[in-house]
Amino acid sequence: MQESVCRQIVTVKMKQGLHLRPISEIVRIARDYTCDLKISNGDQSGNAKEVYDLLELKAMPDTQLVLEANGDDASKLMEEIVQFFESGYKKFEELSDLPD
Repeated sequence: MQESVCRQIVTVKMKQGLHLRPISEIVRIARDYTCDLKISNGDQSGNAKEVYDLLELKAMPDTQLVLEANGDDASKLMEEIVQFFESGYKKFEELSDLPD
């Protein structure tokens, strides 16, 4: 099977930026696939299968991130991650608005 490479730019839409909860979800999604996924914020990049790598990106609201997937199932992973960035944030926004 031919290995594919996919590249996409997404914008962080959460008002709290990319914090532990959504990062954990990204890692969970990425680990379901065999391909590699790198996420970059400027000249800082990290492995999307590693929580600490993504925390180091310090992605605040309206930050544009570059996603780059490599491998046999790269297009499927990219589709799921882009969908997460476009619509998956809603549940994290709702969780952060809950009273203490």
